[in-house]
Amino acid sequence: MNKESGNDMEFKHNPFRFGGDLGSDELVDRAEETAQVEATIRNGEKLFLIGPRRFGKTSILRAADEKLTRSGAIVLRLNAEAFPTVEMLVEKIVTAAAVRLKDRVEARIEKIGKFFSRLKPEFKYGGAGQELSVSIGIDSSALENRPVKPLADALDGLEKLARTQPGSRPVGLILDEFQTVVTRGGDNAEAQIRAAIQEHHRVGYVFAGSQTRLMTEMTMNHDRPFYRLGSNRFIGPLPKAEFSAHLLKQFRRSGFVVANDAPIENILSLAEEVPYNVQMLAHNCWEELRARGRSQPAKLTGALVVHVLRQTVKGLDPLFTQTWTRLTSVQQRALISVIRRQGSGITSTEAARSIGLPVPSVQSALRSLHEQSILRDDSFAGSVRTRFDDPFFAEWIRVTVM
Repeated sequence: MNKESGNDMEFKHNPFRFGGDLGSDELVDRAEETAQVEATIRNGEKLFLIGPRRFGKTSILRAADEKLTRSGAIVLRLNAEAFPTVEMLVEKIVTAAAVRLKDRVEARIEKIGKFFSRLKPEFKYGGAGQELSVSIGIDSSALENRPVKPLADALDGLEKLARTQPGSRPVGLILDEFQTVVTRGGDNAEAQIRAAIQEHHRVGYVFAGSQTRLMTEMTMNHDRPFYRLGSNRFIGPLPKAEFSAHLLKQFRRSGFVVANDAPIENILSLAEEVPYNVQMLAHNCWEELRARGRSQPAKLTGALVVHVLRQTVKGLDPLFTQTWTRLTSVQQRALISVIRRQGSGITSTEAARSIGLPVPSVQSALRSLHEQSILRDDSFAGSVRTRFDDPFFAEWIRVTVM
């Protein structure tokens, strides 16, 4: 209850944030991952950060970026998915390098062209703030068989430019959703990028990706160019004990009654311990408690968590309906099988027969669903389980379809 109903509790802002990158002071128990990203940049090394969407990978990158920048490092952090073409990504890298690595405008224009001469950059100032932008002068038709060559040239230029900086100033490039570059670049993309950066020691590289199957294959298969190019770090669920303690602390600090750990366990279980979904469900529970607290004791219970989950899924119905209807019948049946069998043994003859499909059709559907980031592999203790990227979509299917 609030002050108006005789309680001393004051409702403050909702402590459970989701839908955006978290800052370094907001992350829960990601200190080791953040520290490894920082060390990679400081030491001029290479790191592949691999983790499903919704697990906080991008927030780890942001937190490391913030810490490094505060200590004087130069960090370029970009999301490859945001750029429709490799050329546009390259232009952004060169622009960011020009802005961050040179103090004087004259030096920027005078020297940056030399470092990135292979790209034939053209510099322009525009907009109210006279912001610098760069366009590259390479004929795209000449890149038909080597589409990532401009990126390789940009990384070479970045290394040369970094060498002009004081030795005490680390320089790093963080590319999120890196697998996008590889899939767009074709068969030779990995080899071209490796050839460009394998001898680089002044720039630290962090290549992050959410398509775990593809990223793992690229970095762990000894026949692929990225094999042993750098270190691998896999982002998994948050430690359950720490996450549970964090949730309990935040609810109680807000003045809500939590009699025991059961409702917290319910939140973690229903959200399948996926950090984004846990935060979203906890956020919505907090808002429900706040609304109820105006007229009755605000107590977090298992029943309230289930109610809020159903309301959350209902609110996401347009999104889930759109996703479901664009899938083929075979893919839809494959998802139902994943739910029924809890992600295990879904390509067995028995499982395929239970949904009226041959095994090859199920395997093909699963590959497509992985590529669409609807499903992911959860590897633990020697076994692999197929899970939904968004566990709330699975709940929507249970309620709406099954």
